[in-house]
Amino acid sequence: MQQGMIYSDIIPIIMIEQEKSPVQVKLAILQEKGWTLAALADELEQRVNTLEKWKAGQRNPANEKSVLAMFERLEERRRIPKRRRYKKGSRRKTQDDG
Repeated sequence: MQQGMIYSDIIPIIMIEQEKSPVQVKLAILQEKGWTLAALADELEQRVNTLEKWKAGQRNPANEKSVLAMFERLEERRRIPKRRRYKKGSRRKTQDDG
């Protein structure tokens, strides 16, 4: 190798776009329909961070078939749930609150 050349000058860097997994495709479809990752995480009883990793392709669910089946059912819903992320009754006003 000649002085002043770097390794990347010799070997061209080829960026290959990875094909999206079925989970990534379904997540994108559901998000286009208005689902948030938080709402999907609630439905799947997973953490939002987990769904972010699935979306980015960093990880895949261990139970991919059942996750895809759940995504299919969620895709058929007409209304997206507005689910509270706190325990029922934890935000009730008491007499002392006014």
